[in-house]
Amino acid sequence: MKRFLATIFLLNLIYISQAQDMTSVFYDPRDGEEYETVLMEVKTDDGIESVLEWMSTNLNYETKESFCYNDYPEYCNVFGRLYSWRAAMEACPPGWHLPLTFEWELVMKKYGGKMKTGPAIKEGGESGLALKPAGFGEPNGAYIDIGVDGYYWKRDTHAATNPGTITIHSGVDYITDDHVDESHHNSVRCVKDYK
Repeated sequence: MKRFLATIFLLNLIYISQAQDMTSVFYDPRDGEEYETVLMEVKTDDGIESVLEWMSTNLNYETKESFCYNDYPEYCNVFGRLYSWRAAMEACPPGWHLPLTFEWELVMKKYGGKMKTGPAIKEGGESGLALKPAGFGEPNGAYIDIGVDGYYWKRDTHAATNPGTITIHSGVDYITDDHVDESHHNSVRCVKDYK
């Protein structure tokens, strides 16, 4: 029995150590804001393995075209800011970038594809990405869907001007991958640059 308990204890230590190795903290040098990050092992269709470091907290860096839901600063503290497309393309700190479509696709593939990946990438999910249902804003000042859906900007290439979103929905496993009008104000996650 003692040997069994010692083995369980050792396995728990290994698990905790591995979990700690998969998370980190980044301090934005522009304003000192702290962001939790997660290191995610992914594999391409060709079998090439790599590690992507994602922010596991919504970006909360104030720019000219960023907003708090309902214009209440308290929402920014919980859900991060909502960015226009133009602001989103420049919002990530130095050394980080707005996620590309293929980076989102690698995450979705790892967790079962678009129809199944929702639970893994939402708050409490196994990926550690912890996407939040932060809603979105419209140019007329209306805010919609907080606590229901989360809309995240993406782009096809670093030079892309065509805006896209990944959307998580409450109560379902699928996510929506779409292109939208650039007038929306959506959440931003950032991915660390790699060589």
